[in-house]
Amino acid sequence: MRWYLIPLVLCLPAMSAHADPAQDARSATAACLSAVIDGAPVEDIQDGAISIRRGKDPVSCTVSVAAGEPVVVRDAVMTAITRRAELFRPTRTRWDPQGFASREAFCNLSLRRNLNVAVSTAKPGLQPVLVATVFEVPERDGRCDRDEGIQMLAEKEPASATSPPPIQELTPKPVKAKKRLIPRLPWLGRDKE
Repeated sequence: MRWYLIPLVLCLPAMSAHADPAQDARSATAACLSAVIDGAPVEDIQDGAISIRRGKDPVSCTVSVAAGEPVVVRDAVMTAITRRAELFRPTRTRWDPQGFASREAFCNLSLRRNLNVAVSTAKPGLQPVLVATVFEVPERDGRCDRDEGIQMLAEKEPASATSPPPIQELTPKPVKAKKRLIPRLPWLGRDKE
């Protein structure tokens, strides 16, 4: 037997326990899609950098991601959205990203239900890194099929049955203190003048 493989095999569970924000975001978005579309039992969750919040009027589910690279997290979330059978496509109308790097909206192609997904991706260095909201409305939004010019979200938009839940504000990421590998020794300080 190859004895040098034993330590590697013993380290695998610890290495796989390391969380990947992009994959966690993909899983959380898939759970939100299932909750709104299929009625899956998904509750409010806060797990590390990922949080899921459910809404009732309109029926919605919001994923907030507070870690990872914005572009990588967005790609993972888009994978979850495009894998659905509802065939979500970008709306014809574009949204002003305001404080975000991008703000995108997607509508399903089905005529039976009116499902939407709003994805806001932050600029590097801001939190939340990504906010994705899945919601269902009673009537299809005209902006899904027509270009109505660049749209902006109101500062304090009143909740209605045809509007998505409010999107969180952006905040700078907290700066982590750098750890020194070698502690500073008093006799190796700066030269005194």
